Parts: sequence; structure tokens; C-alpha cells
Amino acid sequence: MGEEREWNDAARDDLREQLRSAILGEMRLAKRDHEDILQVCSEVYIEDAPEAEREEFTQFSAEEIERAADRQAAERLTWLGETDCDRLDHVEAALQERGILLWQASPCCDNCTLSEISDRIAEIDNRAPGFRGRVRGYAFFIDQNLPSELADDIRLHIYLGFGWISPDGSSVGPEDYHKYAVEIGQEVSRCLQDAGFEVDWSGDLSRKIGVSLNWQRRTMLR
Repeated sequence: MGEEREWNDAARDDLREQLRSAILGEMRLAKRDHEDILQVCSEVYIEDAPEAEREEFTQFSAEEIERAADRQAAERLTWLGETDCDRLDHVEAALQERGILLWQASPCCDNCTLSEISDRIAEIDNRAPGFRGRVRGYAFFIDQNLPSELADDIRLHIYLGFGWISPDGSSVGPEDYHKYAVEIGQEVSRCLQDAGFEVDWSGDLSRKIGVSLNWQRRTMLR
């Protein structure tokens, strides 16, 4: 990854700080379990260390994950009442009842997410049989930069992409798709507003729906 750097005590300290930050962000996001977070540490950061020291940094990461888990558990005890993440989960459930998929922290980027929408619908249908037959739209925000943002601050501004899905699989022209997709965006926006969120959206299909929130997640994302 990138240019080879000089390996010394400063580089070791820098790697430890990178690992602490990455672990904190992943723990706050609450999308990956401890084993998966350790794998991210190994594949993204530790592989740049000299081979003879990788095991030591893997052990450091495993211990840091446990320390971060303890800190997160203590922080959760201070969260009183319903958090923004609780409300966002309620929005997800309400939209699902209406036949709209809300995918929180979807994978990587818009293109990756859109390529996996059908798989996500099938996954939801396994948990809530019948969803596939009535799904008519989707909304999502990607996880690409969330861990690094959350390592710095739990205050986030997320942007939701959205679109329409033909209930019977038939295709429509661009004008009809635009109309139906905007209606999905309006429905998603109303549901967010009903949950107490302030929505920043122009009402245009070319613009994502912006929402500010404090990311305090009590349960793992599924």
C-alpha cells in the first residue's frame, strides 16, 4: 500500500494509533463482530508491518478490540431514552412495512450497493417472508467512510440514495421512473421527519436525502 516507509519506533506508534482509530470507528458503527474487525485490521493495516512483527500487532489489535468493547459498554449506560440510531431502526421497520427497503451502512459505494439490492431484498425476505413480493422501493446510505468519521465524532451527516422498484418486474420509461422514484424519496423523507429527524432534500431525484444524527447504536446492524 503506497510508498514503502521507514520502519522505526515512530512508525510502530503510528500503526498502533491507526489501529486504535480504526477499531474505535468499527466498534461505534457496530456492523462487524470482533473477529471481522480483527480481520480488517490485519488486511488493511498490519500487512504493512514487517512480517516478524505482525503477530505482535495482531495481538495488540485483539486486546484493543476488547478495551474498546468495554468502553462502548460503559458509554451505552449513559445513553438515556431513545437514541437517533433507535429512531433510525424504527424508520427502517416502518418503511419495510410499506414495501420500502432501508439499507443502513450498505457496502462500499453506490454502485456496489445497487448491484446487491436484490440480494439484500432476499435476505430481508428470509427474515420477513413476503417482503420480496411487495417491495416497491429502496433507500440506503453507504458505509465507505463511516468508521473513520465515527472514530473522530459520533455526529454524522448521512446521505440516502433512493429509487423505485417495479412490483411486477416490468420496465417503465424515464419519465415514469422519475415520478415513481421521487414518490419513494418523499415517502422516505416523511417517515424520517415523523421520527423526529430534520431532512435536507431538494425533492429532486438527482439529490440524495441528507440527515444529521448522533450515532449511538445499542444493537448490531444486520
